[in-house]
Amino acid sequence: MVAFIRNVSFDAGDPFALAQFWSGVVGHPVHPECGPGDAEVVIEPPGGPRLYFQGVPETKTIKNRVHVCLQPGDRSRDEEVDRLLGLGATLLADHRNGPDDGWAVLGDPEGNEFCVTRAGR
Repeated sequence: MVAFIRNVSFDAGDPFALAQFWSGVVGHPVHPECGPGDAEVVIEPPGGPRLYFQGVPETKTIKNRVHVCLQPGDRSRDEEVDRLLGLGATLLADHRNGPDDGWAVLGDPEGNEFCVTRAGR
């Protein structure tokens, strides 16, 4: 028997607000039983691990050792980066190898790093 990924977990000062940001990223709603002020909030995309947001008292202080990498499904890398910036992400680094190539490192509203890779690879 093997293990499977149950959650991708995010520590958050405001779990519901951070879950709303990630809901826009992945295009799936926050679980209907979750609401503002909840200590735990989830998004359950079909066919993928759920995203779990837990309230913690401390703020992020160092770089994440594990992070989410996103691959655009229906747009270029640059178009996806622009969309995520519009949702409230921050561009931290752009490792460009050419137009719409390489990867970009972004931060979510609570500073958690994540990457956007080129489409289709």
